[in-house]
Amino acid sequence: MEELPETLKAEIEALDSLDARALKRRYADIVADMPKCALSSVLRATIAYRLQERHYGQSLSKEATEWLDEAADDKRMFPDGRKVGSGARFVRFWKGERYETTVRDDGRYEYNGEIYSSLSAVAKAITGTHWNGRLFFGVK
Repeated sequence: MEELPETLKAEIEALDSLDARALKRRYADIVADMPKCALSSVLRATIAYRLQERHYGQSLSKEATEWLDEAADDKRMFPDGRKVGSGARFVRFWKGERYETTVRDDGRYEYNGEIYSSLSAVAKAITGTHWNGRLFFGVK
């Protein structure tokens, strides 16, 4: 395994000295989002991963990430293999609100008068952040 450059190694090791509040601030700086998990060990691991990702330039492009999510969506199937027909509705209660999307005849999804290519795209429209759509709507 390749040895980390000293500056990157020092930056990662410095994470061990940060308390939970400082880790959350550092996470928000690195990930550009508030952490969804408060466990210090998870925050440290995520920050360290992102620091290495920045250094080595190995993150996936937005297009690649979206393509993989849509492929993972397998938008016409439930996990047990049953087909999802047109007119099927997916409902999710999130942050006290009810959200519903409907499967169209062409296999796309309609939510709030807009058409989306995947459940992940609908989940992102609802939350403003990236989600696996099947996970968000509870069909995974």
